[in-house]
Amino acid sequence: MLRFADNLRGTYLGDEPTSIKTPFGPQRPRLQPYAKGLIDRIWYGGGSLRSAEWAGRNGFNLLTGNLITGEGTDDFFIAQSRLIETYRTADTHRRVALGRVIVPFDSADAATRRRYRDYADGRHERTLSPQGERRTLFARDVLGTSDEILEQLFADPILPEVSELRLELPYEFEHEEYRQILHDFVTLIAPELGWKAQPEIRAAS
Repeated sequence: MLRFADNLRGTYLGDEPTSIKTPFGPQRPRLQPYAKGLIDRIWYGGGSLRSAEWAGRNGFNLLTGNLITGEGTDDFFIAQSRLIETYRTADTHRRVALGRVIVPFDSADAATRRRYRDYADGRHERTLSPQGERRTLFARDVLGTSDEILEQLFADPILPEVSELRLELPYEFEHEEYRQILHDFVTLIAPELGWKAQPEIRAAS
């Protein structure tokens, strides 16, 4: 990961003996063209205090989602808050994105709503206590109408601590169900969180 980051900064690829043949003779390879600022777009998924500290110390943006390691607590939100605090102790100016599994069903039919609820119910037990030797903690899925989801999000103690919210989609759903979830989120939820759609830019014909 660190070598990849260095390559984005324009350092040579490979070890010192690494070279490529060119019409001008052997040359050390590097990524071309160089894109200034690309290094600032690297995100690192941190699920433990150690990985969060490492990400901050090495200047990567932090992704934290709906599962983390429970270190010193069984409370998911406390553990996640500590993780973000640890990251920011090492780096105070990078971005932090929070991921939540969000399933709005405003425009879904009755059968699809039942399917969504059954899916969330089947994952609820794992949120009640740490799982496995690594004490993995899971957040609850955020499911319901847009009003119910907004109420849950505004009550989420981690959301005010981050700069960005990332919508995480459930597994095992159908294409049209994902379209419906995204449509409801973009039209009914995201605007209430401050998101604005960008104007569509069409290529000249």
